[in-house]
Amino acid sequence: MSYNTKDINADAPSTNFMDTGIHENIELTNIRYDESPNEKSKFLELTFINDRGQKLTHTEYEPRDKDDARLNSKIKNQMRRFKHIAKRYMPESDFDFDVPDFEGFALKTIQVFGDKFKGPKVRIKVVYSDNNYTCLPRYIPFIESMDVPKEESKLEIISIDKMVRDRADRETPLANPLDALNEPTTATPVAGTEGLPF
Repeated sequence: MSYNTKDINADAPSTNFMDTGIHENIELTNIRYDESPNEKSKFLELTFINDRGQKLTHTEYEPRDKDDARLNSKIKNQMRRFKHIAKRYMPESDFDFDVPDFEGFALKTIQVFGDKFKGPKVRIKVVYSDNNYTCLPRYIPFIESMDVPKEESKLEIISIDKMVRDRADRETPLANPLDALNEPTTATPVAGTEGLPF
């Protein structure tokens, strides 16, 4: 291993992710179903890319709740979000189906979408999640066809949208590591070093 700086682009961005805001000319490039190995949580993941190659990965996990009424509400809201997305790529009636569980919902969603998402451009709203990850909002509207003129867009930033990442509260400010270089030393100088401690 060597440190060869010749092929390093010093101005290339180190991250390639969409920031918060309303983005235009977005393509949905992938829909996948998987299960996280550590948490054993099933999820459906959508990947959106803009014309600059910046990505948004939106993940919807299998809803969980001990209370049946709350669980049912979470499931309905999740289905509403996916139907809201589907309507940008197909007639709403194409997304009408009945399955017994989240895995069935995820696999049927992938099947129904097929390749329909390839090509059409959309406008999306990106916000921060409670965990400070960029995502689509939990409520609609958050996506629309680019056929909708910008002046007629229903997408807007509203007061409940989290547009700034939370910062951890600190009781004391972080110390500047360079401050130690400016502090007087207590080292005993060695003869012949002109009083320098090294």
